[in-house]
Amino acid sequence: MRRIIIASIIFSFIFAVILPTTSEAAAATKPMKGKVVSLDDVVKAKKDLQLTKERTKELLEQGSPLVFLYNKKIYFVQTEGGDFAFTKLADYAHRKNVGIVGKIKTVNGINLIIMSNIESMD
Repeated sequence: MRRIIIASIIFSFIFAVILPTTSEAAAATKPMKGKVVSLDDVVKAKKDLQLTKERTKELLEQGSPLVFLYNKKIYFVQTEGGDFAFTKLADYAHRKNVGIVGKIKTVNGINLIIMSNIESMD
C-alpha cells in the first residue's frame, strides 16, 4: 500500500510539474502597450477590432472572452490570483491603447499574461 501511495505522488509530481510545456519570461517592469479585443472578432478576422462600451457589455453578457492584442499576438489575461481578467479588461476595452504590466507565459502553445497592473495609455 505504501508503494502505491509513493508511486502516485511521484507520478502526480511528474504530470503537474515536469510534463506541461511552459515557458516563462521575466515580469515586465514597464507596460506592454496593446489593445483589448474580442476573441470572437479575431477568430472571424474582423478588420476593425476596436470595441465600444456597449459592445463590451454585450460580449460579457454572452460570455465571450476578451483578450489582449500585443505585438500582433493574442494573450489571455489572468489576475495574479489565477482568474481570467475579463471584467478588468472590459473597463479598458473602449480605449485605443492599454498598458498591462505582468509576466508573460506560454502554456501548451497558449499565450498568457499574469497581470499585476492595467492602465489606459491614450
